[in-house]
Amino acid sequence: METNKPKLTIRNLHKRFGELQILRGVNFEVFSQEVIVIIGPSGSGKSTLLRCINGLEGINDGQIFIDEAVIEYTPASLQKVRQRIGMVFQSYNLFPHLTVMENLLLAPLKVQKKTKAEVLPRAEELLKQVGMSDKADSYPSQLSGGQQQRVAIARSLVMNPEVILFDEVTSALDPERVRDVLDVMKALAHTGTTMIIVTHEMGFGRDVGDRIIFMDQGVIVEQGPPEQIFGNPQEERTRQFLRNVM
Repeated sequence: METNKPKLTIRNLHKRFGELQILRGVNFEVFSQEVIVIIGPSGSGKSTLLRCINGLEGINDGQIFIDEAVIEYTPASLQKVRQRIGMVFQSYNLFPHLTVMENLLLAPLKVQKKTKAEVLPRAEELLKQVGMSDKADSYPSQLSGGQQQRVAIARSLVMNPEVILFDEVTSALDPERVRDVLDVMKALAHTGTTMIIVTHEMGFGRDVGDRIIFMDQGVIVEQGPPEQIFGNPQEERTRQFLRNVM
């Protein structure tokens, strides 16, 4: 893991929806090839944080840097940011009228202006990587939730993002489908992909995370390596949360 300059820097981030304060001065850095796992109760600001990083939500105060360049919340800037920072959502967001392969090819062809000949080998490789090669010509309605989520991961990867954000990607799945998606994410973590993962799957977070961030009420309460956060948390609020979920 590179430890000189951060890939992402989140500095004093504040986000409000009307009078409701969601993020209250969040600060942390993400280094290249690092896997950050964010845990915490519902409503603590985890998903909103990811949406701010990807530019899907504006911010009220603070700054986000990718490498050392500040993210500007303008349409032209955000289009470039989203090519560098991919995101996989709870809902798969696949286009129902397109096949699996067409879903993968759409953004590289339309946004990155690549040719099909340039993109197809990479798309085929990624479908193989997520165990979906045999479904390239299937439509989303013909797939299980877990299969759709694996396609969504491949679709994000085909843009060759520098960072991928995962927003509780297993929360909408049947329990028996969760393992397939987590296995794909574990394999990704082992390839050196820079990842920020919001999850309720504590065992998975402990296995894949280089660093665990515990959030509550819009702030980072505690962060550290998995063995510290799960084995010897320093803050009473962290201990209380983990007692309730593990």
